[in-house]
Amino acid sequence: MAYNAPTMYAFWNEQADWSEATFGTTADRGPIGPLKHLRKEVDEAIAKPTDLEEYADLGFLVVDATRRAGFTYDQWIDKMFEKLEKNKNRTWIKTSGDEPVEHDRSKD
Repeated sequence: MAYNAPTMYAFWNEQADWSEATFGTTADRGPIGPLKHLRKEVDEAIAKPTDLEEYADLGFLVVDATRRAGFTYDQWIDKMFEKLEKNKNRTWIKTSGDEPVEHDRSKD
């Protein structure tokens, strides 16, 4: 199922309402808690790389941390597209297997 921008706004807002009611308001809790939780969830996704629910957990936490850091959905998406263009123009170092692929920092 493809999601359009209004649907993604709805998700952003519904997730915000649930998170604030469940974990406390942004005034009470910033982005650090969700970012620390993200570390744990990354390990779970590595352990189960074909479990889509693990990726959903990662997405929830990224959205929550981004919003709790004071950014809007529009700012986040704009930055994602900006970063995509930056990445397209980078040189990427080849690796083998499941090793991380890094960009050539000498060209930044």
